[in-house]
Amino acid sequence: MKFTYGNFSREVDNMDVAVVRSYEKNLEEFYRRVAHIDMKKTASGIYADICDAGEAMLDGFFGEGASREMFGESQSVRKVMEAVCGLNGFMNDVNAVVDCMRRVGA
Repeated sequence: MKFTYGNFSREVDNMDVAVVRSYEKNLEEFYRRVAHIDMKKTASGIYADICDAGEAMLDGFFGEGASREMFGESQSVRKVMEAVCGLNGFMNDVNAVVDCMRRVGA
């Protein structure tokens, strides 16, 4: 299957165990980094930390430079979170597996 965000596109097998493990590892690191953001910072500092965490997650999963392909020089929390949430939805889409299981009578 193909994951697409804007002009960025990659083939990703969201049913491959190694791919899902990599995704889970990178998502967990994203959660960890976001949980440790100092909420007493300025809004721009908080936004920058969220963007950094999201970009690191996307680069960790897709490979170095993927976040630059997605966002260019922009550091928009909205864009980063749309990409992270879009990838989350993509990785958790198990409809194809459920359909196959139904066809075999499971």
